[in-house]
Amino acid sequence: MKKLALGCLSFIMFLSLAVVVPAYVQGFGEAKEATEAASTVATESATKQIEAAVKEDITERTSPAKGRLERYLAEKELGELSYRNFLQHAIRRAVAQGVSANTIVLVLLFPLVAGLIAAGRHLLGLTGFGIFVPAMLAVAFLATGIKVGMVLFVVIWLLATASRGLTGRLKLQYLPRMALLMWFVSVGVLAVMLAAVNINFGELSAVSIFPILILMLLAENFIEVQAGKSGREAFLVTLQTIIMAVAAALVLRLDLVQRLVLLNPEIFLLAVAIFDVYVGRYVGLRALEWVKFKKLLR
Repeated sequence: MKKLALGCLSFIMFLSLAVVVPAYVQGFGEAKEATEAASTVATESATKQIEAAVKEDITERTSPAKGRLERYLAEKELGELSYRNFLQHAIRRAVAQGVSANTIVLVLLFPLVAGLIAAGRHLLGLTGFGIFVPAMLAVAFLATGIKVGMVLFVVIWLLATASRGLTGRLKLQYLPRMALLMWFVSVGVLAVMLAAVNINFGELSAVSIFPILILMLLAENFIEVQAGKSGREAFLVTLQTIIMAVAAALVLRLDLVQRLVLLNPEIFLLAVAIFDVYVGRYVGLRALEWVKFKKLLR
């Protein structure tokens, strides 16, 4: 009886192993396939994000936007050389010699950015880091995209603020202190970019060095404002600088604006110059001052 019982028990254990082991192996294989499939999907998603970021980057010489702008040039027929189209002839000759159409468009659009920022400060009453800093921020946001540019800006601003407190305790001279501050900012930006790869934030990991350098070099301006003003004033100045930069970047991204400046540069530059003169001759109250002194004016 004992032998029979042991034999039955052995048979049952054999059947159990025969059923469980293949099922376990099959489940492990399915889990492995699912993991590989998920990894493939994540990789494809990250690749699409990177491609989308590069596609919209007009600051890159090799981006698809270059072909779009050159197609605009090819579609428009030019007449004989005259004062109305001398810039158009020069642009086409430069593009034919290898100059990037993206670069030409950005150079032509930069006076518009400066004019918009000057109007925002002189007519609306916004404050900011002069004209050059918001203009450079606008170009950086155009290169990275508004969302990625804002993430980088906030990261660098926080790093610069924290580094100012750390470097201030060391009692260093100005230039070595700024060099150490840039060290902290560079390490922090590198850490953020490496972390973006792990969370499949491909747009951030695909950013070129040009906009990153712009944002990093502006850290000195943030520190100077924080040192000369209160925390609230520094925050308001920074916020209004971002508002002007984002508004200018949104204008620069418009396909209609890029096409207009490329195909009609003479009219465009003349219009911007007239706009600057009109803004400069205004001597009344700014829009925010009308709101601030509304009761007094009544």
